Amino acid sequence: MSPTVTADDTLARAERALTDLIRLFNRPAVQHRLIAQAGLTLEISTCWALARLGDLGPSRPSELAASLGVDASAITHRLRTLEQAGYVERRPDPADGRACVVALSPAGQTALGRLRGARRAFVEHLLSGWDDDERGAFGSALERLHVALDAEVRQG
Repeated sequence: MSPTVTADDTLARAERALTDLIRLFNRPAVQHRLIAQAGLTLEISTCWALARLGDLGPSRPSELAASLGVDASAITHRLRTLEQAGYVERRPDPADGRACVVALSPAGQTALGRLRGARRAFVEHLLSGWDDDERGAFGSALERLHVALDAEVRQG
């Protein structure tokens, strides 16, 4: 007779799997592979800034840093690298002409599209043995988890 699986067992398995998934996906070897497949020559943290700026749209550097959970001084190097690559443009802040916002340039939008395409292809490869129902359930569960976690983060 098999032991009964409790809600605590299920939550423990989910927590371990999620923690391990994040750790594995964020491994430098995986990230470097995806960056190379996208044809980019950027550091991992710079790619994260590129992707986040793509999500946020034009933003002040301090807003981008806060969104990434890094100190404002840490974003300076990343933005400089993205500017030098032609992926980011500085513009006057429409709300305060004395300040500037950074935004993806057309080349930055193209680079981000390639990076996201490489990530999508990687996930597709990982899920290649899954049927459509399994993929759908997995995608729905991840979206629900994302919404819940985002709400927690926003509440502080």
